[in-house]
Amino acid sequence: MKLKLTKAELKEKLRPWVRALTNPHLLLSLGIAWFLTNGWAYCAIGLGAFLEIGWLLKAGSVWAAMLWVPGTPEKLVTFPLAIFILRRLFPDDTRTLAMLDRKWKAAKEKTKQQYRKLRDKLRSRRDKELPEHRDEEK
Repeated sequence: MKLKLTKAELKEKLRPWVRALTNPHLLLSLGIAWFLTNGWAYCAIGLGAFLEIGWLLKAGSVWAAMLWVPGTPEKLVTFPLAIFILRRLFPDDTRTLAMLDRKWKAAKEKTKQQYRKLRDKLRSRRDKELPEHRDEEK
């Protein structure tokens, strides 16, 4: 599936995302959330090495190493935490919050549609493989 977008169309699609993601309020919230989920580990490594505190160095190293493993769900925690912090620290930033709410609802609806499509596909496959199952239900 190829998407053929002109430069102007691509610019129009990316503009709301760039505007929202470069918002100072969201960047600050994302920085705080990143520090709470990841940054403390890098600080612990630095402090543990500098002050020669073995357990602090080990704890930070283990957490930082885990973050580099593919499939780590850390981003699934960081971004919702950033949005939570944004809502608490900057409740008057209605433009960014409204955009995030719209994108969340769109993603949720798309996920529901994909789930329904997969469920229907699996049901139709099951019905094809087990025709006697359909007769028993009637």
